[in-house]
Amino acid sequence: MRDCSFPSISESARAASAFKGAAAFFGAASLSMGVAVALLVAVALLAVAGLLLSGCAGSGAVPAPTAKNVEYAGRHGQVTTLPALMLGRKLYIGRCSACHGLKEPRALTPEEWPEMVGRMAENAKLNADQERAITQYLVSISAAAHDSTASLAPAHPAADADPKPATTP
Repeated sequence: MRDCSFPSISESARAASAFKGAAAFFGAASLSMGVAVALLVAVALLAVAGLLLSGCAGSGAVPAPTAKNVEYAGRHGQVTTLPALMLGRKLYIGRCSACHGLKEPRALTPEEWPEMVGRMAENAKLNADQERAITQYLVSISAAAHDSTASLAPAHPAADADPKPATTP
């Protein structure tokens, strides 16, 4: 499991010192420690902003739920509403990504998500309502992905096949 704690002051100072050393190498030797720290913080904030703008929060990897997802959740034992699914998505993005990368909801089956979320709930300090909302969201999106791919396949592939080979007269 990843350590989600913030760096200590001494770690930040070492990073700033290393940044100042790199700046000196590139000809900016007159940077003060305060400016070096400010630049380091600015670069870190830009990196985080870039991740948020290009990350899965805005892509199809963590899709927004629709009314159809309420139905899919219900088929898999998760009675919910669209606002609850929207909250679950928001919590999934905000709370789960704080410690690790997000799995695409379709990466696990609807039956696997409740156990996965249950294992992570304590580490993420989720209360029961938050855990339920995240689980409902993930189950609904996973079910939509898995059920829709299953519905594209023939129900009984053997029944679609011709039992006797065709003979030519």
